[in-house]
Amino acid sequence: MSNRVFCPVCLVSFIIKYPLKGKDTVLCPVCGAKLEITAVSPEITARRFPQAPEAEIRERAENFARLRDYVFNEDKDSVIEGLLQKNEAHGDFFCPCKFDNIPENICPCLETRRNRVIKEGMCF
Repeated sequence: MSNRVFCPVCLVSFIIKYPLKGKDTVLCPVCGAKLEITAVSPEITARRFPQAPEAEIRERAENFARLRDYVFNEDKDSVIEGLLQKNEAHGDFFCPCKFDNIPENICPCLETRRNRVIKEGMCF
């Protein structure tokens, strides 16, 4: 059995080094999303852990920052509010700093996941 999990949030696969069973939760090491394992055979499948939008995006932001050793600035709550507004209007947490609501711009956006913060000291 493969131990590769596909994250439906950031659209990246990652490997889990321990056995999983249905209803387990895992943290995507790429985007910080909390995922619920829905099946383990014949392959591992996962979905976003069901939770209220504000709880989901706050937890994802905290997880992503912790995984990358990032620190939020004073604009954190404004960014969270922008993400919540995009979620309400467009059905997902698209980056509030970007115009296009496309999969690459789901927070944390592709540029941020590719270390924009390390290169420039901040995201948009």
